[in-house]
Amino acid sequence: MMERQQLWRTGLVVLLVATVTASFTHWAIALWRYFTLPTPASSATVPSPAPKPTTPPAPTPLTLGTYAADLHPDVRYGPYFTGAASATDPIVAAPLLPAFQALLTQYTLRQAVDDNFTIRIYDSRTGRELIRYELTDWRQRYDEQGKMDWDAVDRVRREITRNLLDDFAARGFARSALQARWGRATQVQEAFQRALPYLEYEIRLARSLNLSLLSTAVSVVETFNDDRLVSPAGARSRYQLMPYLLRQYGIHHYKLPTAYGNTLQVAEEWHPLLVMEPAFLVMRGYTNAVGHEIPGLSAYHTGPANLFRIYRAFLTEGTRYLQAGTTVVDAYIWALTEGFAQLTTNTSFRNYSRGYVPSLYGTVRALEHLPLDTSRTVQAELVQVVAQQPFYLSDLLHALRQAGGDTLNWCVAPKGTSLYHRFRLLNPHFQLPPSTAGQGVPPSGDIRFARSAQQPPIRFFLPLGAVERLQAMGFTGLQLLRRYDHQTYHPAELQEATNWDQTYALLVEDIGHFGFTHANRALLDSLVVRFEALATQHPTPYRLRQLQIIRTHARLWQFEAWRQLAQAAEAATGRLRLPARPLENALNK
Repeated sequence: MMERQQLWRTGLVVLLVATVTASFTHWAIALWRYFTLPTPASSATVPSPAPKPTTPPAPTPLTLGTYAADLHPDVRYGPYFTGAASATDPIVAAPLLPAFQALLTQYTLRQAVDDNFTIRIYDSRTGRELIRYELTDWRQRYDEQGKMDWDAVDRVRREITRNLLDDFAARGFARSALQARWGRATQVQEAFQRALPYLEYEIRLARSLNLSLLSTAVSVVETFNDDRLVSPAGARSRYQLMPYLLRQYGIHHYKLPTAYGNTLQVAEEWHPLLVMEPAFLVMRGYTNAVGHEIPGLSAYHTGPANLFRIYRAFLTEGTRYLQAGTTVVDAYIWALTEGFAQLTTNTSFRNYSRGYVPSLYGTVRALEHLPLDTSRTVQAELVQVVAQQPFYLSDLLHALRQAGGDTLNWCVAPKGTSLYHRFRLLNPHFQLPPSTAGQGVPPSGDIRFARSAQQPPIRFFLPLGAVERLQAMGFTGLQLLRRYDHQTYHPAELQEATNWDQTYALLVEDIGHFGFTHANRALLDSLVVRFEALATQHPTPYRLRQLQIIRTHARLWQFEAWRQLAQAAEAATGRLRLPARPLENALNK
């Protein structure tokens, strides 16, 4: 009898905790929606006030959500992210959407609602939240100081999480079924501020490459826009590209001598404008190789081979969802829900990989309502040193001062600061020492510039109009490579598309329906040759980007994991899809 009463008391306590926790979560989400969503206008009738002088209405603040509404994942891939069924585009894996929606909710809370002092524990079998724990003393310290060592906070959260998991395991919960979610909203907000000088370019580049806003959240989820972060695997930059990819896209490391006799490190991946385009081209190439952006961005994180293995497992184990209209997105949703337990034992697709795309989505939801001030966008000219006769940074800044460089818009520093200070802030990929207030170029930072066959091209940024002014004065040691302004990555570049680009687009569409066939790989190889010829004839930015994308795609289709997938795809989908177009017909379009 005593044991039975004790069990009743324990059950009542657990029920009470679950009820309170669920209620708290309900109100947290309600408050979040209240403060982030527009408030409906009141329909009550109010007497008209006395006439006042007519003033123009205040402009509606520009936000990420309004500036790029067409790129929002809810718009681009609505049924998957909103959960609303589509009669015109039915989802084969629709029975799995509730579980996927629950995962999106968890990560939206993590990225948009819960600050960095919050821990939630879930039962993965039911999706039920078990507890929400807060580090109130650390939060107070952050509120007082305005800054925080987030690694130190995570060390504390790791210890607390371990204790919470042990406690729930002691109560009878299966340890493997317990999941912890740490809030990241504070770091997401800080990362947004670091992104603002470059965010407009990310959005324009995403639009030109037919990617959604999910792609612009990659740098936040990867590094919180920390340009100098190096992962344990060696990935670098805010976009976490591996060194071989950086070299492949012409992003270099080198050293330059100075007037003082020392050398200064140059790491081009430290500059967002230099590494942004390579990162987005890799995203597009991975997207094309796996058939859709949603699993494509997952491949950016977990590796394309893992996605090929996921598709192969889906074609052999998730056959009840294999119908004529099945797409690779259905397979990916299966991998995150019903098939996840199996995949964790057969692949390296684990919890971090599972939460990657939900984290991207939660980040978009966290930032979509924030003001997007495009006046803060860094506008500059990317230049390259072409002079074989050496000159120093002090020579360049002296010439620029004589050309009126003080009046140019440096974007990164207020007027009145030295040109050296402005140059240093505009070029964070140069490890330049700070200067004492009022001084010019310090000798240990007076870089010696000269074109040399023994080192990579020296590239840096100057304010818009600088090259023209310098050339007017006879300073011809620099070549203008590209202007970064409000017209960069303009959609007008898409007018350069040819029939070969259309053929490639149709190929990618077919891949989205499990078109991993040897016939399609032959077509892909033929298109690579065509794109190389086009880029040689017309080396425009658009053509060079298309060549980089298709080369990445072709390289990924050489993987052994792709060959195994091709066998499974041709066997499983042969009776479910129309026969592939003959290769000669596609090439003769």
